[in-house]
Amino acid sequence: MVKYEIRGGDVQYLHATLEAGESAYIEPGHLIYKTPGARLDTGTGGLRGAFSHMLAGSAVFLLKVDGPGNFGSAGFLPGKVFEIKLNNNSIFAEFNAFLCMDSTIKYSTKFAGFWQAIFGGEGIFLEEFSGTGSVMLHGHGQVIEYELKDGEEIQAELSHVLAFESSVSYNVSRIGGIKTMVLGGMEGEGFFFANMRGPGKVWLHSISLLELSAKLSRR
Repeated sequence: MVKYEIRGGDVQYLHATLEAGESAYIEPGHLIYKTPGARLDTGTGGLRGAFSHMLAGSAVFLLKVDGPGNFGSAGFLPGKVFEIKLNNNSIFAEFNAFLCMDSTIKYSTKFAGFWQAIFGGEGIFLEEFSGTGSVMLHGHGQVIEYELKDGEEIQAELSHVLAFESSVSYNVSRIGGIKTMVLGGMEGEGFFFANMRGPGKVWLHSISLLELSAKLSRR
C-alpha cells in the first residue's frame, strides 16, 4: 500500500512513498515534486471524463505515478490535507479537492445540479470515488467533519461543501427570501444551502472559493 504522510501545520501538503510495483493517481496541477525513480505516465488509465473536466476547469488527464519513489502534492490555497479510506463504499467530492488516490480506486463524474453549477463556486460536476483504498483530499482553510446519524440533517452553505459519503442524501434549497439573497449577494455570500441527511459523513471547507473570489474582486 502507498504510504501517505501529511506534513505541515496550518498549511499542509502531502508526501507519498511508493514501493516497487505500487502506483497512485494524482491531479497534475497539484504535483509539487517527485524523486527521479518515480515514473509519470499520462497514457495508461489517465483519460477520465474529459468533457466534464474541461467544463469544470479541471485537468483532463490524471498522472499515474509508479514506484519506487516519492512525490509531494498540495492544494491551491492554504488548508488541510486529509485521507478518506474506502472499504467497498463511495464518496462524492468537488473537483478542486482531489489530490491523489490509490490505483485500486475507481472514479467517475456526476452532474452536481443546476444551482450548484451557478452558485456553488466549485464547478458543475462532482467526482465519485469508489472501491477499496485511500483517497487524499484537500480542504480550503480548516476541514469540518460531521458524522450524521440515520435521519439526522445539516444545512451547509453550498460553496462550503467539500465531500460526502454516497449514503448521504443531498439536495439544494434557497437561503431565505429575495431580500436575503440580494443583501447576501452584495457581500459575496452564497445564495443556497445544501441540505444533507444521514446516515453518513460530510466534510466542509471553512473557506469558500466563491466568497473569497467575490471579496478579492471588490478590493
